[in-house]
Amino acid sequence: MWYWLDDEADHEYTKDVDFAVPQVSIPSILEVLHQTDAEVSQLTIGGVNARISKQGVRADFIDRSSEEWGNLQPLYLDAIRAAEAQDDQFEGIPVAPPEHLVAMKLAAGTDKDERDAIRLIAKVKDLDVEATRDLVRKFLGPGLLGRLEECLRRAGHPRARRAYSLGS
Repeated sequence: MWYWLDDEADHEYTKDVDFAVPQVSIPSILEVLHQTDAEVSQLTIGGVNARISKQGVRADFIDRSSEEWGNLQPLYLDAIRAAEAQDDQFEGIPVAPPEHLVAMKLAAGTDKDERDAIRLIAKVKDLDVEATRDLVRKFLGPGLLGRLEECLRRAGHPRARRAYSLGS
C-alpha cells in the first residue's frame, strides 16, 4: 500500500510484507519455505505466514480462500492480473493498482484496513473511483458499496456520493 503514498508521513508501517498469491501456488510456496529457516503457519483468511525471526523477516502469502472469512480469491486473482498488466513495480515485483487495494482493504473488514482504504482514497490523486466501484460491485457485492461511499466521504473525495438522509 505504501507504494502509492508519496508522503512518508502517510505511512502506517507494519512489520511484514503481504503478497497476494493464487491459491494454487501455496503448495510450491510451502515447498520453498520449508527449505529455509522460516517458521511457517497457516493464515485463517487463507494463505501462509513465514517468519525468520533472527533476520527480522516476516511475510504473508495471502490467497483469501477461506470460506469462513470469505473466499475473495477471484478479487485477488484479478488484482494479480491487473498488477502484472501495468508498469508499477517495486524491486521487480508487480504492485496491485490502488483501486484493487481499496477493494481488498474494504473486504478485509477491520478498522485498520478501512483506515488504509480511506488513506489511499485521500492520497492517490489519480484513483479511478468508478473502477473502484465496479470492483467492489463485482467482487464484494452491492452491500459493500455503501462502505465504499462512506470511505469516499470520510476521505473528502469529490466523487463521493452524498449520504442517504430522510427525504432524499
